[in-house]
Amino acid sequence: MMNIFATPTRANEIETTPMISFDQVHGIHTDSVLNLSGNSSVPLTSIEIVLWNISTPDQWDLVTSNPFLDTVVPYTDVDTDSTMWAWEHSFDTIAFDCTCYVEISLLDQTDLVSFGIVVYVGDERHRPVLQHAPESENFHSAQIFNDRIIDLRYDYLLPPSQSESTSIAGTILTNVRICPAPFGICVDNYESILASNTSFSSTFELEIDANMESLSDGFYILQVQIRDVYLALSNNITQYIVLDQTKPKVHLSAVNQVNEAQSIVVDINVDDGYVGSSYSITWSITEPDGNPRAVLNSEILNDSRLEFEPTKAGDYRVNALVRDLGGHLIIVYHNVTVDNLPPTAQVRFDGFLVQDGSTITVPSSGDWIFSANTSSDTSNDQNTLDFYWFVDGKTLLSGKSYLSSSDIQSSNYKQIRVQVVDNDGEVDELAFDVVQQGEETQDNSSNSILASTVSLLFILAVGILVYLRQRKQSDSTTGFVKWTERGEEPKN
Repeated sequence: MMNIFATPTRANEIETTPMISFDQVHGIHTDSVLNLSGNSSVPLTSIEIVLWNISTPDQWDLVTSNPFLDTVVPYTDVDTDSTMWAWEHSFDTIAFDCTCYVEISLLDQTDLVSFGIVVYVGDERHRPVLQHAPESENFHSAQIFNDRIIDLRYDYLLPPSQSESTSIAGTILTNVRICPAPFGICVDNYESILASNTSFSSTFELEIDANMESLSDGFYILQVQIRDVYLALSNNITQYIVLDQTKPKVHLSAVNQVNEAQSIVVDINVDDGYVGSSYSITWSITEPDGNPRAVLNSEILNDSRLEFEPTKAGDYRVNALVRDLGGHLIIVYHNVTVDNLPPTAQVRFDGFLVQDGSTITVPSSGDWIFSANTSSDTSNDQNTLDFYWFVDGKTLLSGKSYLSSSDIQSSNYKQIRVQVVDNDGEVDELAFDVVQQGEETQDNSSNSILASTVSLLFILAVGILVYLRQRKQSDSTTGFVKWTERGEEPKN
């Protein structure tokens, strides 16, 4: 199996692409001496020129080689003002007939770079030659077809005895074989298929109907040969192709609802219907305000998973645009509702936590501070909390997370209330009564006097009751008979 290329071949692209051209065209015919000439964009100090016999379609035989060209002359190109090199070389071909290939290789390049030309020598052992068309896609890569018609184009050469024929199409036979190759090598035997349409003009063109040949989507290796009027076979052109006619099936899966600051994980499943298929995914996220944004690299876990943390509450839409090898586009999306969690208001005074509805005693003179710094919310809202302070139901201060004694101008206040608001408008509040220390002392004194008075009255009442009881007992003793001792006589 052999491919012949009319353009440079290399393993990798190099910075400055060298070029060696031939003054002769492919398919020249010679008998005894093969004279070649051309131009080069690089010095020809380290080269090898080889004459190959390619009369057998699947084999190259070395005829002769030389490490030097016959002549190399530098000159200046008037159009580009750059140095070029004109070269000439001759081969003695009187002793043989062949379909031959002349190849010039640059040996001082990091990668092998070669240029060549096909020639017919003598009158026998001539056969057709197929070449990839220069305007075709990179023939080292897979050629992709997204329709049922596989259309291919090649340059071709016919032996000199047939090149002048006016009925080429009717005399040239086409042989096409194909095998499935999902991993770059055939996994089954080659099968012959028919070209639904062929034409020979400046190029050889053929069409294969995938539906007629029952070819499903997948990777294939395609081999094409032609046979001339004398039944001589050309070389094999091997083509790696991808048939991708159908759109992929795409499904997104994720939760439907989360609380804010919880991560959203989205998985994507793509089925293109054949082994070895590949695709690209373009992610985007439409936020609650309706504006789409591109995803960050850190949010893409792998080719089929996305994870992001919503920054606000509302409805999010995760969008995925999937493009397969055939260029088919599929757009899918998934909606996720993000619920806002309200903040938690918390106030501290002198380091102690203030309870809602409690009473706090503050000094009537001196500085004091009520701090709401420890109020909490989800991580995405924590730094955007707003604070509103109310004294006796009237707005006093906003924007600050603390209230100090200097913020209150009134000397008589009874209640303080604070509202904590997140960026979604959710509110939590805490209210408590305030007693100034001077008022508390006065009240305590009044309470003490009252308690003392009540105590005195209670003692006095108890004393009176005791006195009255004792007096009653004393009066009652005068009504009893006085007892005398036994044996004592009564006095007259």
